[in-house]
Amino acid sequence: MTTTVRPARTIYTNPSRAARPRPEASGSDRFWWYFMRLSGLALVILALGHMFIMHVLVELTGGEIDFAFVQSRWGSPFWRIYDLLLLLLAFIHGARGAKIVITDYVTNRTGRSLLIGILLVLSVVWLVLGMGVIAFFNPDTAPPTGPFS
Repeated sequence: MTTTVRPARTIYTNPSRAARPRPEASGSDRFWWYFMRLSGLALVILALGHMFIMHVLVELTGGEIDFAFVQSRWGSPFWRIYDLLLLLLAFIHGARGAKIVITDYVTNRTGRSLLIGILLVLSVVWLVLGMGVIAFFNPDTAPPTGPFS
């Protein structure tokens, strides 16, 4: 009786840059390495705080999340800064992560450059729009309009 030995299946991996050790040389690679880790930690804290306030405390007090709630919340500079920080960190962290994924998995230089360019343009547009809403929202004069008012 003969025994057939199958060769082990070779698994090809393309490890993400996020999984790599801290770059030794200073510069942009090291900055982004630290930024992704620190912003990820800050995002967990900010997002959990946001979820707790918006979905636990408001529900426990019997309040509703409506235009009046946002209007009163954004009357305070603290909440505007909190939401701005959450927006900035989430967009930059997410866009940087998406860039890393594109760089890791898109091998065609032209396609990779095109996707990164589209990602950059869309990220800047949405980031500027979000910052504009937070910065220019006037809680005293804003009428309750829209589908959720």
